[in-house]
Amino acid sequence: MRKSILAVAITASASVVLASALAPAATAAAPTADKGTAAAAAIVKQYSSTPTSINITTPLKVSPKTLPTKLIVGLSNGGAENKTLDDGLAAGGATLGWSFKEISGADTPEHQRAAFQQALDLKPNGIHISGIEPSTLGDLLGKAKAAGIPVVCSACMSAPTSALVDTHIAGKRQLDVWGRMIAAYVVAGTPAPNVEGVTVPLYPILIRFDEAFKNNLRILSGGKAVYNANPQQLTDIFAGKTPAAVVSAVQRNPKANWIVSDLGGWVTGVSAALKTAGLQNQVQIGGLTAGVGNIAGLKDGTESAWTGYSLPIVGWTVIDSFARYFQKMPFNTKDLPTQILTKANANSLVLTADGNYLGVKNYVQQFKKVWGVK
Repeated sequence: MRKSILAVAITASASVVLASALAPAATAAAPTADKGTAAAAAIVKQYSSTPTSINITTPLKVSPKTLPTKLIVGLSNGGAENKTLDDGLAAGGATLGWSFKEISGADTPEHQRAAFQQALDLKPNGIHISGIEPSTLGDLLGKAKAAGIPVVCSACMSAPTSALVDTHIAGKRQLDVWGRMIAAYVVAGTPAPNVEGVTVPLYPILIRFDEAFKNNLRILSGGKAVYNANPQQLTDIFAGKTPAAVVSAVQRNPKANWIVSDLGGWVTGVSAALKTAGLQNQVQIGGLTAGVGNIAGLKDGTESAWTGYSLPIVGWTVIDSFARYFQKMPFNTKDLPTQILTKANANSLVLTADGNYLGVKNYVQQFKKVWGVK
């Protein structure tokens, strides 16, 4: 689905600006404000349509259903997004006759190591991790390699190493695209962007989003935008402390007009808290990965723009990577299907039965086709 940014049809002068926004590290000369706005609007337009493909077309050599069954174990931080992702892993695995087990509680580096050891103790055929870098696991990846257990990571910054065989799914390139998308939306509709971020430095991949957003924001706004990070602890987010932290940030910065979060689910309750504080008309809310509540917020106008991250498709894509590894095939390395979710397209989004972003309506049939199963 995703085309090259350079293929977007805009005016000749604005296309120069757009090309300079491709990389998260901004080195090009700052554009004028009107050219930056034109480039930003073109990016928003490009990513507003509904994706139609899972971006995986190469069939497996053999249908996994004709081969021995597999056990895949996934580590979870306990959040709603991780649960939706793991449900996708379970469903994709079941389609191939595999079983899946989730190990929850991986919400700090120490707990991530403990959960990974629990996964090793189960002697699975594969382990999935999300956002956990090799530097955290260290020797445990060595144990997995010695045991012949491949590890696939979604939302990882690092290249494959040791037992970590695939890190392309929602990797660095994808995060750069998402950072650009949200920066473009902010600049296209806000004359003087002044952004308070809700960031979680625990995950290096989210730092990548923050940097891509911040640098594209600077390029597209001609250096006029303001961005302040507000680092949060995952434990504080799960304890419900984020709404108060966001209200405090906006109160400290009366010029703030945007809240941009690393994950949609992490700003649950923020719009209500802003309303209670009388600040609901001062700032817009958006960022990376819309959850059910964020999509509802787009529809009722309390939130403005989120990236579409299809967690069910991510789960099935992880299973696809394991299937290709077991058959000694190259991994699919194309970007995930995505789009920018806004109030303008909120009512036409392809969603799951429980209201999560799905994106590609017939994704199951597309996976079954490349897997050779009915």
